[in-house]
Amino acid sequence: MIRGMTGFGRAQGAGDWGAWQWEVRSVNGRGVDGRVNCPPGFEPVEFEARKRLKDRFARGNFQLQLRIDADQQSAVSSVNAAALSALTRRIRLTTGKAPSDTAIAQLMLSPAILDARRAGVELTDEIAADVLAGLDKAFTALEGAREEEGATLSTILLDILSEVARLAAHARQLAGEQPNLIRERYETRIRELDAGDKVEPEKLAQEILLLANKADVREELDRLDAHIESGRSIIGKEEPAGRKLDFLCQELNRETNTLCAKSASLELTNVGLELKSLIDQFREQVQNVE
Repeated sequence: MIRGMTGFGRAQGAGDWGAWQWEVRSVNGRGVDGRVNCPPGFEPVEFEARKRLKDRFARGNFQLQLRIDADQQSAVSSVNAAALSALTRRIRLTTGKAPSDTAIAQLMLSPAILDARRAGVELTDEIAADVLAGLDKAFTALEGAREEEGATLSTILLDILSEVARLAAHARQLAGEQPNLIRERYETRIRELDAGDKVEPEKLAQEILLLANKADVREELDRLDAHIESGRSIIGKEEPAGRKLDFLCQELNRETNTLCAKSASLELTNVGLELKSLIDQFREQVQNVE
């Protein structure tokens, strides 16, 4: 079945160097457009992530976010000298004497004095492979979400095509009445303009036949039926179908426009307009298909 273009995927993991987390999101798009946010120093991972994105998906706007947390053992500390000086001065003013070396050592262990910060992770081939394997997992989760949307879209699109097929069958019944309607209309008009019966019956029959041929919509309906079957086949295949369905919408609309232009009855015209409305609904849903 087809896949949608909206979804979210997450994957996370850890190694002896630290932990990573990928979050990937996608929404509708005509091509593949991706924004990749990686920490400084992970530019090679970002480059490979863009490549894998285009290899794996056919359509959509994507946002990829990589978060890196260094291992706790890589934390480094520094003393906030200004905070320590201010605190010892306050102790001196309060007690009237300077704090002892032991007291200062204890103060330096206080969270208010000690600044702990993460050390950066130096990217290695091993870390890059670990992180990119995680990206593949996030992509798999995203594909699952897009497949779920695709299942829903498949049902909607197939229902619309079934309704198009029903209206096309009704149009075929009405099309069989076109020659008689044209003959009646043309003969009535001739009688109004040719009171003296100067128009030869053979000439009248030829003109009626010519008009009936011009109003024949059987070819359009045959092509409409073929497009419906093509649409069902495309939806049922396990491959990106958005661009093919886009083109199919154009073809469906072309045949329907011709049907309306050739219509000789209000009822057939109304059926054509209903078909156009359904095709517009079909096109709107196709914009969500990969």
